Amino acid sequence: MDHFCGRKVCASAAQKQQRKRRAKSADLSAKCEKYQYISNYNHHRVTDASELEATLAQNDADCSDLFLPISEQTDLDSDEHFLPLEIFDDRDFEPFDAETSDGWRQTEAFAILPPNTHWRRVLVLNHDPRTNVWEVMDKDNTTVHRIARLHLYFPFEDPERFAKRIATAIEARKTAENTIRFRFMCKYVYFGDDFGPGQALERSMLRRTSQEVYNIFKALYEQYHIALAVGKHLGRSHCPITIRQPNMADWTMAVRYTPPARCPEPINFSDLHDRFKRSTLFCDRNVIHALRLVSQECEVVRKLPLFIVSTGQPIPLGEFEKQNVTQTTITVKYLRNAWVERTTMHLHRCLSRIGAGNFHIAVSKWEIYAMLKLKRLIEQVQYRMQDALKDLLLEATAAYVHNLVNDCPAILAVDDGYSWDGNLIESPFEPGRTAVFYLTLEMGPLAPFYSTDPDTFPVVLRKIMDDIVADCHFIHTIEPSLMQSLTFAGDLFLSSLGLLDVAIVKQRNALLDYYTKALLPLRAYAARYEAYRELFFTNEKEFIEQIKAADKSSSEIKEDIALQIRMRENLEHTVPLSIVIGPFWINVRPLREALIRKRSELTFALLKMLTEKLQLKTADVIGCYGAINERMCEKPLSIEHIHDIRAYMEGVPELVGRLEDRMRGILYEYEILDGFLYNLPDADFQQKWNALANPRAVLKQMVSVREFHESEVDRFRKQQFADESAFTASIEDTNAYISKFTMLYDPTKVSEMSVEVRRLWKVLQELIDHGHVMNRRQELFEMAPISLNNLYELRHNFGAFRELWTVAADYLKLEESWIGNPLASVDLDAVRRGLQQTHDSLKDLLAPFREQPQLVVVVEHFIHVVEAFRPNLDIMELLKCPHLEAIHWSQLAKETGVKGKLSADVGFDVFLEHGFRDHLETVRSVVLKAEQQRAEQEERAQEEERIRQQEADYRRIRAERRQKRTEI
Repeated sequence: MDHFCGRKVCASAAQKQQRKRRAKSADLSAKCEKYQYISNYNHHRVTDASELEATLAQNDADCSDLFLPISEQTDLDSDEHFLPLEIFDDRDFEPFDAETSDGWRQTEAFAILPPNTHWRRVLVLNHDPRTNVWEVMDKDNTTVHRIARLHLYFPFEDPERFAKRIATAIEARKTAENTIRFRFMCKYVYFGDDFGPGQALERSMLRRTSQEVYNIFKALYEQYHIALAVGKHLGRSHCPITIRQPNMADWTMAVRYTPPARCPEPINFSDLHDRFKRSTLFCDRNVIHALRLVSQECEVVRKLPLFIVSTGQPIPLGEFEKQNVTQTTITVKYLRNAWVERTTMHLHRCLSRIGAGNFHIAVSKWEIYAMLKLKRLIEQVQYRMQDALKDLLLEATAAYVHNLVNDCPAILAVDDGYSWDGNLIESPFEPGRTAVFYLTLEMGPLAPFYSTDPDTFPVVLRKIMDDIVADCHFIHTIEPSLMQSLTFAGDLFLSSLGLLDVAIVKQRNALLDYYTKALLPLRAYAARYEAYRELFFTNEKEFIEQIKAADKSSSEIKEDIALQIRMRENLEHTVPLSIVIGPFWINVRPLREALIRKRSELTFALLKMLTEKLQLKTADVIGCYGAINERMCEKPLSIEHIHDIRAYMEGVPELVGRLEDRMRGILYEYEILDGFLYNLPDADFQQKWNALANPRAVLKQMVSVREFHESEVDRFRKQQFADESAFTASIEDTNAYISKFTMLYDPTKVSEMSVEVRRLWKVLQELIDHGHVMNRRQELFEMAPISLNNLYELRHNFGAFRELWTVAADYLKLEESWIGNPLASVDLDAVRRGLQQTHDSLKDLLAPFREQPQLVVVVEHFIHVVEAFRPNLDIMELLKCPHLEAIHWSQLAKETGVKGKLSADVGFDVFLEHGFRDHLETVRSVVLKAEQQRAEQEERAQEEERIRQQEADYRRIRAERRQKRTEI
C-alpha cells in the first residue's frame, strides 16, 4: 500500500504537466470567447438600468454579491463572503484598453454605488490603471465615487458578457473562499502519524535521497492525505458543514523546512589574506589614482546647474521656459559628451601604465574580459557616475522646486471653493521670497484673463522637470569608449532617477500641489475684475445715445457727470498698480489706466453732450428771436398784410418776455458746466451772449417797422382807387359778352358751346371772389363797400343756360362710349341710370326756358335723342347673354347676313351698322336656343357625375369585401 502511494505521488508530476498543457489551450479558447470588439463607443446596447438588472439576473449574477457583508466577523462554517470580488475580476473580458483609448472619458454609464444595490446613471471621470479603480460622478447629486470595474457598466459593451464576467468572478470567489476554509480546517485537524508514509516507503526514500528531502516529502504526503480524508468526511450527505473538498489536482502547500545547524569550522587567515588580494580592486596605485580622478569628475557633475534657479526679478513663463531649456541643453550636452570623454581619458591614461593583466584595456575576448578585475573596476566607475548623476538630479530638482515654491503657507491652505473677498490692493498671499513669474492682467470680451494662461504653469513646469529627468537616461556608459577592442550594444546608458522615483515624485507633487493651489486665488482675483468688464467695453457713442434716448434733464446729467468723477476717483484708490499672489507678480497698471481713462472719456462725453444740448437750446432761442425779426420786417404786399404784421407786433413784447425766461433757465444750466470747470468753445460762448442781447435788439426793431408801415399805407390807398375802376369795367364787359352768347341756339355745336359756357362760369366766379377782396380792403381803408348784386343776378340767369349745354355734352360723350366700347365691357345698369338722369335733367330745363322758344326747341331735341337710344337696351341685353358661344355667333351672322365675325368683344356700333335692331326676334330665338343647350349640358354633366360616384362607391365596397376575405 505504501509503495503504491509513493508511485502515485511520483506520477502526479507527469499528470500535472499534462493538465497544464490542456489548461493552456483551454485558456486560449476561453479568451476568444471573452473578447468583444467595440467599433462605436456612442452605440448604446443598454439604455435603462432595469434592462441591465434583468440581464444580470438571467445569467445568475446577483447584485448583492458585489459587496462584502456588513458583519465584523465571518464564521468558518457560513456562506458569508470575506474576500472582495475585485481580486477575482478576469481582465480578459475587458472590451477596451483604458490607457490607450479615450472613448470612455466623460461617458454616461451605469454603476452600483454603495450602500445601494441598484444600478444608477453616472458620469465616468478618470481611471487608475495601477489599481483598476474608476472615478465616477453620480448624476443625481454630483457626488464623486471610486469604484471597482465590476461595479461599472459601459452602455457600449455586451451586457451578456458583462453578466458572465460578474458571474465568473463570483464563482471564482466561491472556490477561493471554500479552499481557504478547507485548508484552514485541515491545518487544525490533528491525526497523529496515521497519514504519514509507511516504514517501507520511508526506507526506500532515505536510500535514494537525504534526510532533508525526505522531511519535505513527508510533510507534503501527510497534508495531501489529510485533505483527502477531510474531504471524504465532508462529502457525506449527513455532514452539517457547508465546506466542500476543492479540486485536489492543483493542491499545493508551502512547506517550511529548517535544515539542521552546522558546526563552524576554524578560519585560515593566511588563505583569507591571499583570497582578499586576489579579489580586491585596489592592488595598484594607478587604479586608486584613476578612481580619484573619476571622483573629481563626479564632484564636478554634482555641482552642475541643471535649471535656472534665480532670476532676480519676475519673468514671464515663456522666458522662464526658454532660459531653462537653454541651460538644460548645455548641461545635458556636457554630461553626454565632455563628462564621458574626460572620465574615459583619465581611466585610459592610468590603466595604460599597468599594462597586461587584470587591468588590460586592450583585451579583445569577452571570455577573458568577464574574468578580469577590469570589468569590476568599470562597473565601480559606472556606479559612481550613476550616483553622481542621481545626486545631481536630486539636488537640481530640489533647488528647482525650492525656487518655484517661494514660501507662501497661505497658498497651501486654500480650498477649491476659494473666492477673493478682500480688497484688490492687499494680498493675503504675500510669499516669503520674491515672486517668480510675471503676469499682466487684461480684460477680454468674455472675462478678465492673464497674459499667460494660468493652467499652463503646472504643465510647463512639470514638463521642464520631467524632460531633464528623461534626458539623463540617455548618457552613455564609458565601457564602449574605453574597451575599444570589444563590441558593445549601442544603447548602453547610465542608470538614473526615473520619473516614478520616490524623490522625484515627491518633488513633482510638491511643485504641482503648490501651483495648483496657487491658481485658485489667481483665478479668484481675476474674477473680481468681472465687475469692470462692462465699463471696459462700454462704447462711448452708444453710452451717449442711451443717455439721449432717456431724455434726461440737465440736473440728471449733472448727477451722471458727478457719478463718473466719483467712480474714477474710486478706481484710483481701489485698483492697485500691481499685486503679488504666491509665486505670481501681477501687473495691473495697464488695466487700471484703461479703466480710469474710460471713466474720464465718459465724463468728457457727458460734458460735451450737455454742451451740445445747451447749444441747441440757445440756438432755438436765437432762432425764435430771428423769426420775430423776420416776421416784423416782411415787405408788405397789401393793406391786409400790413394789418397782419401790426397784429403780430402787438404780441411781440409778450413773446420776448417768455424767451427771456427760457434763457434764464438755460443760463442756470450753463452754471453746471462752470461748476465742473469746463471751458465752453468760442462759438458757444459767443452764441450765449448773442442770445442775452437779442431782446433789446428786437424792441428797437419794432419802432423802425412802425415808421415804415405808415408810408406803405398811403401807397396802398392810391392803388385801391385804381383797382376799383378796373373791377367795374370788367363787370360791364362780361355782362355784354354773356348777353350776346345766350342768343346762340345751334344743337350741332354742343362741344364748343359747353366749353365756352364753362369758361364764362369760371370768369363770373372769379369776379365775385375779387369783389369780396375789394370790399375787405375798402373796410380796412374805412371807405364805402362796392355793390355786387348785379354779379349775383348775372350768375343766376346764366345758370340754366350753363346746365343745358353741359348736360347735353356729357350725354353725348356717354352715348359714344356705350356704342364704341366692346359690348362685354358695357354695364347695362349704368346705361339705364345715365339715360334716366339725362332725361330728368332736360325735363327740368323746360320750365326756365318757357319764354325762350328757341331754347325750348333745343331742349326737346336732346330729349328726343335720349329717347331714341332706349330701344337699343333690349338687343344689348340679349347680345350680352353669357351662354352665347362661337357656334351661336356664327348662326346670328348667317341669319342676319353679316359676313364678318361677331362676338361680345365687338362694339355695339358694329351691330347697329348691320341693322340688328330689325332682327330682334332672330337674336331672341338664338339666345333661347343657347340657354336650352346650356341647361342640357348641365343635366348631362350631373348625370355623368352621379354615374361616376356610383362606380366609385361600387369599387370601394368591392375592395372592402376583398380585404375582409383576406383577413378571414
